[in-house]
Amino acid sequence: KKDSIYKQYWNSQYRLESIVELQELLETTMVKETFEKVKQPTLVLYYYKNEKEQDPVVKVSAMKEMFAQLGTPEKQKQMVPLANVGNHVMASPIQSKDIASVGQETARFLQEVMGLKAN
Repeated sequence: KKDSIYKQYWNSQYRLESIVELQELLETTMVKETFEKVKQPTLVLYYYKNEKEQDPVVKVSAMKEMFAQLGTPEKQKQMVPLANVGNHVMASPIQSKDIASVGQETARFLQEVMGLKAN
């Protein structure tokens, strides 16, 4: 059943041209010079349980490299591994096994870094 719901909302087939264009976008914009320009508070949540169970879409090492290159002050950026989401798409009940932790970490970031008060 989850597979049929997944297919309602995600594309599983892409035109070949789009893959080439996406690769070009990644190679030309996902670089240190771009990341250094980011000065806004940043929260990076990522799936990582262990070496075998981790994000299959984006390399965790690439996320960590990007995070280190951000121009955001250290006190305004956080990178948090989520061990139980089980998927790159972590905020969707269709894909994630633990959307509660996504909400909790987001709320914590908004309170601690952004200064928002909880209701």
